[in-house]
Amino acid sequence: MMRKIASAWRQLPFLRVALPATAAFVLAALLAVACGDGQNEGPSATATPLATAVPTVAPQDLTERGPFAVGVSTLTLVDESRTTDANRSYPGADTRTLVTEVWYPAEAETQATEVRDAPLDRSQAPYPLIVFSHGFTGVRRQSVFYTVHLASHGYIVISPDYPLSNGAAPGGPRVGDVVNQPGDVSFLVDSFLGFSEEPSNTFEGAVDETAIGLTGHSLGGLTTILATFGPLADPRVKAALPLSAPACLVGSETYEGSHTPLLVVGGSDDQVVSFESIRQAYDAASPPKYLLTLLGGNHLRFTDGDLGDFAPGTLQAIGGETSLEDDKRIAQATGADLTTCVEAEASDQGLSGDRQQQLACLFATAFFDYYLKGDEGTSYVLTTEFAQTLPEVDLEIGQPSSE
Repeated sequence: MMRKIASAWRQLPFLRVALPATAAFVLAALLAVACGDGQNEGPSATATPLATAVPTVAPQDLTERGPFAVGVSTLTLVDESRTTDANRSYPGADTRTLVTEVWYPAEAETQATEVRDAPLDRSQAPYPLIVFSHGFTGVRRQSVFYTVHLASHGYIVISPDYPLSNGAAPGGPRVGDVVNQPGDVSFLVDSFLGFSEEPSNTFEGAVDETAIGLTGHSLGGLTTILATFGPLADPRVKAALPLSAPACLVGSETYEGSHTPLLVVGGSDDQVVSFESIRQAYDAASPPKYLLTLLGGNHLRFTDGDLGDFAPGTLQAIGGETSLEDDKRIAQATGADLTTCVEAEASDQGLSGDRQQQLACLFATAFFDYYLKGDEGTSYVLTTEFAQTLPEVDLEIGQPSSE
């Protein structure tokens, strides 16, 4: 059956991405790791899918829209326990305000991409919760192709505009505020778990507190890493999937002692964040871990536009006059060695936008289905046997130590 499914899959069309080293994180974010008993026990934290897993879903079903209609709402959530730093001409604030988009399985008889404020489909609640983090200068709706896709497959996906790194941030977007964004992630998780316990709330009973995941793009991918590993981590996260994250800004010690499942995704032709930087998260983390390389993929095609990356530039050109200062601030907080951040080289970025997004949706759905839902029927996608049927990808899998 595996060969029949793989053969059918190879007939589908595909895509690609690229980025330079440090403060060039144009878009990002996500969440994952947790403990406790619950309905979706999922695999053990150290489990890695086997090539002998029996497929129950064809790969094209994971790349196409799922069985649920998708609702979307916009919420303004205010964390009154934390402050927003001063930023250039902006004096700062006593709170952190997060305008947040939420996509969810909905009751709606329509093929529309999303339905504003549609009723929640409670037929299979509670659902896993995923936090998506946008990249530097990005916005909460930068990757709707991705967030809607996950919601259609039975996830509640929330995506905030981070106070100081979004494109319309007061005083201008600032890379350095990424060190405060893991706290925002935890606040959002707290909020939605609270909504799930609140009688008559739209999301009453909707969130599975044992199935929390993180994902994000670029600077959002860095947010995903920091909210999953190290001193800023949220212990409730059960799986993390950073896209094109500048992982050179995270010291290897950050990953010590954690076995939270990690899928690192990047394009071989990323011209904003070098692939050498992207893979550092995979190299430093403990299993279970995966490194998915989209051959010919770039940086910006993880967003809704089919855009080529701009030519590699200096850190100052990418992140502005404060970028090096911000990078040093981040490195100091994470123990990173900035000398490992290398600029990306110009390349042809040959993978199409549609194919890059299709591949991202395929592997993300399989990853979260396995580690958040415990669905072993889709886990075959996370095997080298399956990856070898796809000419556009390379998949590395970290195995537990034999000691």
